[in-house]
Amino acid sequence: MEPENKSKNIGIVLGVVVVLAVIAAVVFGNRQSDTSTATTDQTSSQATDTSSAPTTSVDSTTVATPPVDTTPVADTTTTTTVVAQTPPPVVIKKPTSVYKDGTYTATGSYMSPGGPDQVGVTLTLANDVITSISVTPGAGDNESARYQNRFISGYKPLVIGKNIATVNLSRVSGSSLTSRGFNAALAKIETQAKA
Repeated sequence: MEPENKSKNIGIVLGVVVVLAVIAAVVFGNRQSDTSTATTDQTSSQATDTSSAPTTSVDSTTVATPPVDTTPVADTTTTTTVVAQTPPPVVIKKPTSVYKDGTYTATGSYMSPGGPDQVGVTLTLANDVITSISVTPGAGDNESARYQNRFISGYKPLVIGKNIATVNLSRVSGSSLTSRGFNAALAKIETQAKA
């Protein structure tokens, strides 16, 4: 019984060896055919181009060509293209003036306890802004004259450098009625200066 098992084992081992030999022959045969193809290509290209290089004979049995790796190589370089963007030109829009530049004069009237009073206003406009101004008193009595002088002493900081459309005075240096006459004169100037 024992010799029979030995012969089975030997048969299995021989079968495995035969299979491995066949696999080796196939693999080795593919490599050999690649090598012989490469050698043949080299020999034929050398044989056809005799004018530019000296002829050398190549013995295909002694030349061993290393296997050519045909696996594509991944390109690991990254190219970044930077395109400079030119910003659009900045357009500064000049504000549209509502009023014409120039110097204007008007008189504003108002009622005081002593009767009707007036103030004269002369101003210069540039781009709707009051750049200079003067007020001429026109009081009908001494008390009105005193209030107009108080107004004249304190109104300029509230007016110079301001847009004419935003100026509307109510009480300046204790004088409220003179402010009414001033505002009335300003309204007339706005009408004259409309662009």
